[in-house]
Amino acid sequence: MDEKTWNNDRNWLESIIRNYAPFSDGWTKARIIQLAYPNPPGTASPTTEEIVATLRSLCDLKQYAMFAEKVNEDYVINTLNRWHNRQFTQAFSRNFEVYADSKHPNVFLVSSTASTSLNVDRELPPERFRPLFNVDELAQIVLSSGCDRLTMRIHGYATPGSIFYNNFINEADSLTLQDPINNVATLEKNNFYIGYHWPSEKPFVSPGLWADYRYNWGIIIKFLVVLGGLTIVSGSLLYISLKLLGIPLLLSLGSLPELAGIWQWLKLRETAELAVQWHWIILTVFMLSLLVVQMMRIIVYQRDRYRAIHYGSPDFSEFFWRLDRALAEENQAVQAKFSHDSGNLENDRNKRVQIPKTNPRIAVNLMGHSLGALVVVNSLRILSDRFGKDDIDVDDNREMGDYLTLDKLIMSAPDIPLEFLREGRNNYVRSAILRCQKIYLFSSDRDIVLRYLSTLANWWVEPSLEMSGLRLGNIYLKEVNEGLKTVNKSEDPTKSYVPYIRIMVRSQLAANPTSAYELFEKFNYIDCSEMMGVNSVKLPLNKFTAIPIDLINSVAFLFGKIDAHGGYFRTDSPSFAAIKFLLKNHNISEEDMQAGINSLIDNSIRFWPSQPLLCKK
Repeated sequence: MDEKTWNNDRNWLESIIRNYAPFSDGWTKARIIQLAYPNPPGTASPTTEEIVATLRSLCDLKQYAMFAEKVNEDYVINTLNRWHNRQFTQAFSRNFEVYADSKHPNVFLVSSTASTSLNVDRELPPERFRPLFNVDELAQIVLSSGCDRLTMRIHGYATPGSIFYNNFINEADSLTLQDPINNVATLEKNNFYIGYHWPSEKPFVSPGLWADYRYNWGIIIKFLVVLGGLTIVSGSLLYISLKLLGIPLLLSLGSLPELAGIWQWLKLRETAELAVQWHWIILTVFMLSLLVVQMMRIIVYQRDRYRAIHYGSPDFSEFFWRLDRALAEENQAVQAKFSHDSGNLENDRNKRVQIPKTNPRIAVNLMGHSLGALVVVNSLRILSDRFGKDDIDVDDNREMGDYLTLDKLIMSAPDIPLEFLREGRNNYVRSAILRCQKIYLFSSDRDIVLRYLSTLANWWVEPSLEMSGLRLGNIYLKEVNEGLKTVNKSEDPTKSYVPYIRIMVRSQLAANPTSAYELFEKFNYIDCSEMMGVNSVKLPLNKFTAIPIDLINSVAFLFGKIDAHGGYFRTDSPSFAAIKFLLKNHNISEEDMQAGINSLIDNSIRFWPSQPLLCKK
């Protein structure tokens, strides 16, 4: 191996070690290669036994049980053989890492190994979270603990690791806090809470935004040349139109007696001749174009959206199916051990062998916020295709693999086009979404991030203007006085809600009822528009108050008084109380679920359950 290649390999290995959790599978394999090829070259290489001894001396083996079990001479030899056979990438290429919370045994973190930028290292979780060796260790914990429920919490836009980890810790502490009356926590021992972090970054101040400029001068020059060429063309057309049409038209208006005095006072001719010069127009167009494209870059919306789709979803899907496979392998190992122990019973009559549970089903709740909801729905499509897609009787086919079953899908402020719910526009996720047992939508008409920023950022991305301007997270419930019949055929008219969405000041039905209305009706709507924390204006919504509400909330949001986009997960909010109720209660009737949520929310939240229970008069 030549020196240049080895230097490249050494830098690559160093990058792996910096960006992977210590004592995880990927980190350990990179350290093995480093130890086997010492620096400087020519130094005597250690034996496999010495490499094992060095690695095992770096940590407390009692704390890292699977590391202690797996890292032996065979493991080292296999890793070195993979390196020699140019299969090292396949040997450690799990695109996620798993961490266990040292405070709560049923709380875990999963993190995508993709970084926000090629020139910036990943931000690893705080020391409170111990890295597991790989997903196999998590499978062991799941089976040994008798876990029968998993809740995956996926964050949204502009949420770097430091913010997500702190928020997740607060949520985990709240969910595991025991009720002082009955001494029962929301998360019982058999209910695991797992946070998933995909690479997201904070607008304006993210290191990845500015590090790219230092390393990519050639690309920057190419970009400026292209922008300059487009500016010359567009600026020249603007100059010609102003010179031949705009200025003559304005000067001709000066002949009108009513405008002559104003034109003379403005010195219109002198001002126009000074302003309408080719070089000034070109420079102005160039600077404005540069400002617009740079602003769109530093608010990081499109960067986050790209990473959510191309990093977040595939890595989350990989974790899902690898966990299912690891559960299968671990259960097979337990069964084999049971069979071996059973065979020895004749020699030991006093030995008790507990029969392991075969093929236990684990219910999975998926909880996505903002772009995290986009990660969820794209992951569901990937997993649905992997595990078999069947649009017929799909409600009875919620299994994802041999061990995992989809239960609740909880989306808060989903940054997804409203057309996601409409017939003919949701073929990419319909069969996947219908696998979920229940779907809950937390939304707010006063979410200014979705109402305005998302519209601007998606203007040239979404296939239609309506998709860019109407987002699923902006649905609100409008009270109507329609007569309804409940399932027990009561004739008493009751108040009801209808999902609406506001365009600017005018609102329209979120979806018009058709024969393909079942996905829209499957949602349980929880409208948090007037909830404190996401809203600061105690005004009812109508065409006169719509814009003032948005302006006041925008100011409150900029000054940190409210979190209009992410306040649903404040641990003291009614919305989080409703989330805790949904996570705690696994198998309850529709009536009990509705009664429980209604008892937790206040007048600032409106709740409209899924419509199979109701039929219009």
